[in-house]
Amino acid sequence: MRKIISYVLLLLFASVSASELKTIHYSPSDEIIFNPERGFSTQIQSGINSALINSLKAQKISVIHRIYTLPQFVDKPIPDSYLKGIERDFTRAREGGMKLVLRFSYTDRINGQDAALDTILIHIGQLEPILRRNADVIAYVEAGFIGAWGEWYYSSHGLNNTRDRRTVLYALLDALPEERAVVVRTPDYKRRILEDDTPLQENEAFSGSRKSRIGAHNDCFLADATDMGTYLGHNIEGDKNYLNQDNRYVPQGGETCSPSAYSDCGHALTDLARMHWSVLNKDYHKDVLAQWETEGCMDEIKKRLGYRFVLLQAQLADSVKPGGKMQIHFELANEGFASPFNPRLLEIIIRNEETKKSYRLETNVDPRFWQAGDTVNVAVNGGIPGDIEEGNYQVFLHLADPVHALRYRPEYAIRLANEEVWEDSTGYNRMLHSVAISNASDGVDYSGNLWFADFTKEPPPPPQETTIILDGTFDDWNDIAPLDVYPNAEFPGDALNDNVDLTGMWAANDADNLYLSYTVAGEIKNEYFYHVFIDADNDTSTGFHSGGSYMGADLMVENSSLWLYSGQNGEWAWTFAGDATSVVGAEQRGRVELAVDRFFFADAGLVNLLFNINDLNEYVADDYAPDAYTNRAYHYSFIQSGVDDKNAESVPSDFHVRIFPNPFNSVVFINFDLDREKLLSAIIYDIRGRLTKKLDVDAGTSIKLKWNGDTNTGKMAASGMYILRISTNKRISNSKLILLK
Repeated sequence: MRKIISYVLLLLFASVSASELKTIHYSPSDEIIFNPERGFSTQIQSGINSALINSLKAQKISVIHRIYTLPQFVDKPIPDSYLKGIERDFTRAREGGMKLVLRFSYTDRINGQDAALDTILIHIGQLEPILRRNADVIAYVEAGFIGAWGEWYYSSHGLNNTRDRRTVLYALLDALPEERAVVVRTPDYKRRILEDDTPLQENEAFSGSRKSRIGAHNDCFLADATDMGTYLGHNIEGDKNYLNQDNRYVPQGGETCSPSAYSDCGHALTDLARMHWSVLNKDYHKDVLAQWETEGCMDEIKKRLGYRFVLLQAQLADSVKPGGKMQIHFELANEGFASPFNPRLLEIIIRNEETKKSYRLETNVDPRFWQAGDTVNVAVNGGIPGDIEEGNYQVFLHLADPVHALRYRPEYAIRLANEEVWEDSTGYNRMLHSVAISNASDGVDYSGNLWFADFTKEPPPPPQETTIILDGTFDDWNDIAPLDVYPNAEFPGDALNDNVDLTGMWAANDADNLYLSYTVAGEIKNEYFYHVFIDADNDTSTGFHSGGSYMGADLMVENSSLWLYSGQNGEWAWTFAGDATSVVGAEQRGRVELAVDRFFFADAGLVNLLFNINDLNEYVADDYAPDAYTNRAYHYSFIQSGVDDKNAESVPSDFHVRIFPNPFNSVVFINFDLDREKLLSAIIYDIRGRLTKKLDVDAGTSIKLKWNGDTNTGKMAASGMYILRISTNKRISNSKLILLK
């Protein structure tokens, strides 16, 4: 039965005459939509990049479950270089509009080694400033650290007891701001640690207390009656009832782990709703997820994970005078399994249809209390500024992230599940109504203190340039020339079977990634090893020599894993470097597209490529492309983007720019000498050609400049590569600057 909840802001809606307001009815949408901090997630153990993010957005996925496994630091502090990599993940997630679920652990083996308690506390202390700086893009954190997979069940140091679990959990809660939660593996862990058997009540929710910040993750959802020990065997219903109440105010995430008699759609929909699930791993367990597809409930799960707000109707004024009272009422239903668990603003936006000037009314309504199954009534009463320009104003609802950097990023705003309401460029929800603001309008003067305020929205950053979106469709490859052309054309029929028979290869790039695609005559099968070998330094004397190949491979993509060559004399020796974002075609099951971060290519302009499939039959030769792989490889030259496309003049050898230190993390010094030339400008661009900073220059022949990593707007620039362009009246010099925070 749906619960009705009413919110009133300075006005009881019952006091508003129906004749004063116009009623608008809204059509619900059946679409699977992208919304922050909810839905299916992807789990990765390597660096985040734009290719991954673009692929996830195409799948309507907004959450990345980032796993950090730290066996190399089990007895030592985490080095700065690794911490910078974590910071880089946050930066890329923020740039791409993602939120992260985090977990730190030391081993993926039941009998593996975790760290001693004092080492764990040192690591949490090292992570604290990073977590606090980047809390805006943290959805929540899994408790982790103890035992295999950080799930708290096993521990080589005997930390799988309530006292030590409490110590780690409290340290992690203290390392995060009060607005962020930490989730634990079973409800019994939370009860024992808190010594409190009662679930959260509404008056305790979002209070900043430890109890209000501890949620749940279930990594064996539907595996058996107890979800493999998630629930106590003697108290399954009691545990589920506890989570049913507790999870109304804290996050519930996790994954399936095994098909069972309980993994059908009926059990899934019942328990997802009962335990108010917000986030679920899309990658595991594939048999359970395939069962949901077959039984027909997958689309419903995609729509209902987390919150799903549907606008039912609204009553709004047709006209208001400057200085007058504007009344807004709307009714909304939450058809999701859960409610938002992180802070969220409700703003009313009005925007002049001609001038586009905007005003906002920030309410004190908390959407986190819009519970699953509720119908919510909200009445708002605000004042129109006396000096507002007369005209027609569109009305919007804006469910914004309260963090300043994200507040007007559309990817971080909540989209209502209605037809025709979403404005993609702003993240506003149209109320499909305009109000005429005119001095000729009737109405009373506003006497309260809640006024619409003029504001200038910071424009969102431009979308990242990208050639390819990894989504399992290949229309965006249509204009990409194939690699396998004469004399290296690849034809079917030269392999053991169609599934290991390479037939076509392509390459492309943008500022962030090298994109690769290949086809086989049959289908991509998990039982074979599909390789792309990459000669990143264009030096045949270094790297691995696959089967006596012409090129020396410095990197290898094997299926969806990336490896760096670690041998000395061409022998088989590799170090795992993380996941390569890879997608098999949704309909073209014999085609793959993947991306490799350009971080691994340094200043490479030309790379050599070799494709290979190992069919696991030692009596049949593997398929290589090109066929003449002992004599040649495919060549790919990176297409430059951003400022590199501006046809800058080459720099004469006598024009020498001295930059130190480079890379830098706080300030870089730039010195150069001029000979009978006039310095016109020194400008720093990011790698996509966007202006970052214009440096102040003085006249003279010996020029000394410095940059402290700030932008023209006074903010600090993100870590990454930048281009310094020095222009004189005779020439232009481009130099690379690398900022590492």
